[in-house]
Order: sequence, then structure tokens, then C-alpha cells
Amino acid sequence: MSAQPKAIVLEEARSSQGVRRYAREALVRNVWIDMASRAGYLLTRVLIPPFVLSRIGLDAYSLWAAVFVFVAYAGATTIGVSAAYVKYVADYAARGEAHKSNTLLSTGFVTVGAASVVAFGLIVLGLSQVLSWLHMPAHLQHEARIVVLLVAGSFLFDFAFSMFRDSLAGAQKIAEVQIIWVASYLIETALIVILISTGHGVLGLAEAFVVRMMVSTVLSVFLAYRLLPWIRISIRWPSREALSQLVRFGGVVQFVALLGTVLNTVERAIALPLVGLSAVGLLDISDKLPGMAAIIPTALATSLFPAAAYLRGGFADNAEGREVISDLYLRGCRYMSLLAGAISGLLATSAVPLMTVWLGRVYPGTGYLMAIFAVQQQFHVMTGPGTSIMKGIGRPREELFYSVPNIAAVLVAMPLSYLVLGRWTILGLGSAVVVATIISSTGFIIHVNRILKVSKGRFLRHVLLPGLVPYIVGLVFMAPASLAAHGGRWRGAAIIAIVGILYALTLTVVLDFLVLDAGERQSLRNVLRRESRRLGQLVRSNYSL
Repeated sequence: MSAQPKAIVLEEARSSQGVRRYAREALVRNVWIDMASRAGYLLTRVLIPPFVLSRIGLDAYSLWAAVFVFVAYAGATTIGVSAAYVKYVADYAARGEAHKSNTLLSTGFVTVGAASVVAFGLIVLGLSQVLSWLHMPAHLQHEARIVVLLVAGSFLFDFAFSMFRDSLAGAQKIAEVQIIWVASYLIETALIVILISTGHGVLGLAEAFVVRMMVSTVLSVFLAYRLLPWIRISIRWPSREALSQLVRFGGVVQFVALLGTVLNTVERAIALPLVGLSAVGLLDISDKLPGMAAIIPTALATSLFPAAAYLRGGFADNAEGREVISDLYLRGCRYMSLLAGAISGLLATSAVPLMTVWLGRVYPGTGYLMAIFAVQQQFHVMTGPGTSIMKGIGRPREELFYSVPNIAAVLVAMPLSYLVLGRWTILGLGSAVVVATIISSTGFIIHVNRILKVSKGRFLRHVLLPGLVPYIVGLVFMAPASLAAHGGRWRGAAIIAIVGILYALTLTVVLDFLVLDAGERQSLRNVLRRESRRLGQLVRSNYSL
């Protein structure tokens, strides 16, 4: 391995100012492209459910939603390794230690590849038990078997080669990672339309997912070797030290991610045996728009993780570095809260008309659930900067202060919902999860603020109060939006479009004049101009590939 390049970044980037400038420029570039990518993903995920529901029905759609509860738990086993790849590649990039990155990535490839083969074998052997847990109706048993095997196989294949995509993220190439994601989900969306329209049913959804995973893997390998000249992967380079790093850091992140997955799917996992398969579909529909809306502000948290790891490596945990990271955290909370509120404010105040236009009907209880899930996402999103930065500075265990209290609150709130309502319902389960999230999010934010020395008053002024503004603006448009629930669907769509435009314009003006300070306004305008030019250059350069 002596022939490998010994530097990942330029020497001048390793000075104090160079590290700060490199991290800031990479962060801004990554965030804006990430947000644009997520906005496109949000659009496709909004359009897919009504299209699929109208052609395969609620039962088949609920099967797909239930399978992805299972996939979500499987996905939790990948997050730890992925986080370790990103964290250590970013850390080594700041120090110019390419050989350590390659050793870590090679170790992960061998270990994860072997584990994926074993895991798929276990899924094949235990498929009957999986379907029993999913409570599949008899007429869906055959399709369910094929769907589970297709989804699990493609998912594990992508996991085995994930170190290429994660090495790009760790090297601050998140914009390129997003290009891969955009290409894969656009191809998946096109295939869903074609396959569902030609009668493939729920199998068409699984087939489109397989193609998406294959496209993502191939593009990740191609771009990693093209953009990271230092990258070398070999089955001869795994080391005990690198494996220890993956286990120590990745194990903690993975455990926390598993708890997070439990929290994100608990109402659906419990509703399946207690209420029925259709309850899973209804809960999934209710959370679809709030969950997808949260994807856009989460772009910032995704970029904060490698940025914090890079700053930590570049500043070697000195006082200046801690101050920079603390400021990065507060700004991240502020902007993520504003972004989440901008979307959730309208969803929470106009849930029923939005649901009517989106699906053509309002399933019982789904309007109420969408409204409270939108509020839940606002609180959940505000924990994103804290969890990302804690991982970036090597303290992933701090996220336990969010997930463990959240689980405890859910365990208390769910039985209470049964006692209050007298039976298990999707309304009770959804409400219990929302209350638990609000309580645990508040506690975690207080905990991280204490670690990073952010005062309560400063957080209140910069984050919490500005985050309420979108809901106030949303209330202004609540009555006009309600008109969309009456009359034809196209008329309702036109009303929602007009209300959405007026809401966005009003909110932009209010935020610009009452929330953002002069420096933020100027910075925002500068970033928009600069990143629009850079995005155009990036698209042209990638088109030439």
C-alpha cells in the first residue's frame, strides 16, 4: 500500500482558516444540491401513493408498506457501518491519510459482504416466519414471498458495496452522492408507472426497487473511482484495527439507529397485529407527506455530520474548533427548524383538504393523523443537528438521550391511549407516538445545548420562536384551503395550488423582514446566486460524462 497517494486534500486546506473555509464551502455546496435532490424525491413520493392505490388497492399497498417496516429494521443494521465510513474518511481526509481510509473501506467490504450473504441465507430459511409476522392474507402470500426476497436481496447487495457511496460522502462529495440518488429514484419512479400500468401489481413496486438499488450501486462505484483518485479496495488489506473502529464507532451508531427505527415504525409494527393489515397502510398514508416533507431539511443534518468530523480532525478538538462547531450546531438547528416549519405549517393547518386533493378521498382518521404527524416532524427535525454533530465529533452515544427516553415515553403513552379510547386504534397509536416524540426531542435538545454550551435564551430566540412563524401564517390560509375539500378534485387542486403559492410568498416575506437578520439576508442572496451558477456547472460537467 506504499504506492497509494498520501494526501486526500490540498496542504493549504489543512491550516486553521483553510479547514474552516473548505468545510464551509463544501457544506454550503452539499446542502443546496442535497435539498434540490430531496425536493425532487419528495415530488415523486407524493405522486406515487395515489397512483398505486388507485390501481392495486389498499390491501396490496398495505403489503408493500408492511414489507418496508421489515426493510426499515434491516436498514438499521447498515447505518452504523455507513456512519463509520463517512466519519473516518472525513477525519482522514482532513489529515491527508489516504492509506488509512483504504484499509478501513477494504475491511468493511470484506466484513459486510460476508455478513450480507449470511443474512440473505437466513431470510430465505426464515421466510415463512417473516410472512407470519407480517400477517399476510392468503391471497397475498405468493406475491409477498417474491417481494420480500427481491427487496431483501437487492438491499443487501447495495449494502455490501455501500463503502463507495459513503467514501464520497466522507470526502465531502455529497453533491455527487445526491446525483446518484436522483438518477436511481427517477428511474424507479418511471418503472413504477410502467410496471403498475401494465398489470404487474405489487411485484412491479419490488422490481422497480431492485433496479433502483442496482443503478445506485453501479453509479457509486463509477464515481468513487473517477472522483477519488486515492481510493483502493483490496481483500488483502483488512486489518484488526480498522475492524475495531467499525465495531466501536459503528456499533454504537447502529444500536442507536435500531432504536430510532423502532420509534419510526412502532405504531405500524403494533397496529399490524392489533388493528390489522389495512391499519399499516392508513398510518403510512397519514405520515407520507409529513415524512417526505422532513426529507428536505434533513439535507442539512446529513451534511453536518461529515462537516463536523472534518472540523474535528482539522482543529484537533481545540477551543477554536469547539466554538466553530457550536456555532455550526445553532445555525443548523435554526435553518432546519425554519425549513421544517415552512412545510409542516401548511400540512398541519390544512391536512384534510390536502388529503382530499392528494388521494381523492379522506380515509377515516387520516386527516387528523397527518396534522399531528406534521407537528411531530417539526420536533424530530430539530434533533437532527445535534445527532449529526455528536456523531461527527465522536460522541454517537449521546443520541441515546433521545432514543431511550422516546421508547420509554412510547411504552407509557400507548397503553394510556388504549385506556382512554377503550380499544386499540390508529388514532390512539399515532397520538401516543407524537406525544412521546415531543417529550423526548425537548429533553435531547436541552442535553445537546448543555454539551455545546448554547444557552436556553439563545436557543429560544434563534430556533424555537422563529419555528412557530410558519404555523401562524398557515392559520391565516386555513379557511381558504378548506374550500378545496368541497367540489371536484381538479377544482380542489387549483385551490390548493393558489393557497400554496400565496402561503409560500407570505411566509417568505414574513421571514425575510421579521426573522432573518441583515447578515443572513445577504448571505442567503449570495449563496443563491453562487450555488445556482455552480449547480449549472456541475450539471454540465456531469452531462459530459
